[in-house]
Amino acid sequence: MQENTRALIVEGGGSRGVFSFGVIDSFIQASYNPFDIHLGVSNGAVVQLWYLLKVADYNLDKMLFSASKNYVRYSNIFLNKSIMDFEKLYQDANKVFPIDFDRLQNNLKGKNFYVVVSDAATGNPEYIELSKKNYINEMLATGSLPILMKNPILLDGRRKYDGGITDPIPVQKAYELGAREIVIIRTYEESFIRKTKLENHIAAFATRHHPKISNALKTNTATYNSALKFIKNPPKDCKITQICPPNRLRARRATTNINIMKGDYQVGLIQGKEYLNNNS
Repeated sequence: MQENTRALIVEGGGSRGVFSFGVIDSFIQASYNPFDIHLGVSNGAVVQLWYLLKVADYNLDKMLFSASKNYVRYSNIFLNKSIMDFEKLYQDANKVFPIDFDRLQNNLKGKNFYVVVSDAATGNPEYIELSKKNYINEMLATGSLPILMKNPILLDGRRKYDGGITDPIPVQKAYELGAREIVIIRTYEESFIRKTKLENHIAAFATRHHPKISNALKTNTATYNSALKFIKNPPKDCKITQICPPNRLRARRATTNINIMKGDYQVGLIQGKEYLNNNS
């Protein structure tokens, strides 16, 4: 393990990920990537993927593409269908924005990229490295939230859910992997503290046939705030830096308003450039 091992973590957040894309686009434009370990949760995994591919020309376009009402239908909740059709979104997006997996593997030399998923049976987080044959399913798994996405995503025959359920900010995992300098791109302002949400209890009820993941949903608030506690009080040999929006983003998890998303992307660009000015 290198003494100066560095990790980049990108938090999830659905449409709030436009902020994260703004940050990493500023990094790509500056040819800045000193990180040895990359950890992405939910939409944060998508952000990390394109960061590692070093493609910054149309990252905002990818988020705007995903905001199409073709993929988000709130009325589906009354039809017992997925609110967000992630499978069709990924299939369509891969035609418009194809992923060059060989380029990814080449750019990953000397680095590790982990996508965080939650196992339905154990209720534990898992940290997987993408495979060429199954990367779309692996990316789908990290964003598979109950209610939003009803169709099961299986990896090796086991159902997986959104990594944000069991390890929303995998800062302790980064430390366990040897990182002593950790940068976290958040989709909430630095002062944010998670409060118990009704949607978590609804999702817990919806996943009651998987009792351990159901319990993980009930305790998600405590899990999230435990990560915040580690960030604020890291071990003495660890430096943690957060890149956060200065105020609450206007975008919400399933926002489809293009003007709101463009605005939050610009906030990300500004925060990314500010970080670079202070750290490079």
